[in-house]
Amino acid sequence: MTVDAAYIDQIVQNVMREMKSRATVPAVASALMVTSQTKPATVTEASTSLTIAAKVVSEDILIAARAAGRTIVLQAGAIITPSGKDYVRKNSVTVAGSALNKPATVSTGSFVVVGNNATCQSAASTAGWKTSAVSNEHDAALAASQSLKNGVTVTCGGEPSVVACLLNRNPDVRAAVITKATNLITLTTVMSPQVVCLDSSGWSFGDVLRLLRSLSAANRPQGWKEIV
Repeated sequence: MTVDAAYIDQIVQNVMREMKSRATVPAVASALMVTSQTKPATVTEASTSLTIAAKVVSEDILIAARAAGRTIVLQAGAIITPSGKDYVRKNSVTVAGSALNKPATVSTGSFVVVGNNATCQSAASTAGWKTSAVSNEHDAALAASQSLKNGVTVTCGGEPSVVACLLNRNPDVRAAVITKATNLITLTTVMSPQVVCLDSSGWSFGDVLRLLRSLSAANRPQGWKEIV
């Protein structure tokens, strides 16, 4: 078979064109990569906020995220501990996002009775609170700690100061002893207790019912829950 020079030339040109077309693909990809890396990021209002994905937001998490002076966006159902709430107040942190827009699903709480008090238990049941009975102050403090994730907790009976003292050993828990003369609005505004402890004596069915309904309607930031 005789192969002339023109035919060989044509083959060489076809091969060169094929090699050239394949070489352009990585070259284009490389150029695009460099462009995406060197192009400055556009700063928008959304990019200045800080999204925190943690379900339990404590002071340590906010410090690690450098949240001071910034807007933080929380996930739906996020929990802010008391230490985290204090950090928010002291460091000009703005809380935004679905965690604030979503109404609180828990409007009542837990009612722990030391011993047996049918009047208080009946009032708690009428108010829609989850009731439980324990035998002493130590068990009441333990039950209250375990119930904090469900909302505010009320303990009734025994020595309320002992229950409050046991609870307040944990720096992330706020427990307060209240009487019928306590200004509930001032207490919830200044202290925002998670647990209120009351003596079983001197409280009528109506007194306890009004107290629990007042606690249910206390002005708390929507979507925030406080736990140990």
